Amino acid sequence: MKFREQRGGLAESMETLIELPDRASLVSHCQKLLASSQFVFDPTKLKVEPYGGEDSRIGWKSTHIVTIEKYGVIGFTDMAY
Repeated sequence: MKFREQRGGLAESMETLIELPDRASLVSHCQKLLASSQFVFDPTKLKVEPYGGEDSRIGWKSTHIVTIEKYGVIGFTDMAY
């Protein structure tokens, strides 16, 4: 799966693009992103939900928003996990 962080604009967001093999890797990556802020979350509180469908600007057939309860939006992915 492709994952990009939530940033001010699409170009900034795409600079953070990484490939992850599965949901466990997504959770681990998000935990690392938030480590410096000392925000700790239960992995079951990370949600991946459909968001806006296809994004032809970046070639994603399907876009999903990644949120964490009590944190908010952390990024977007091209697959649901």
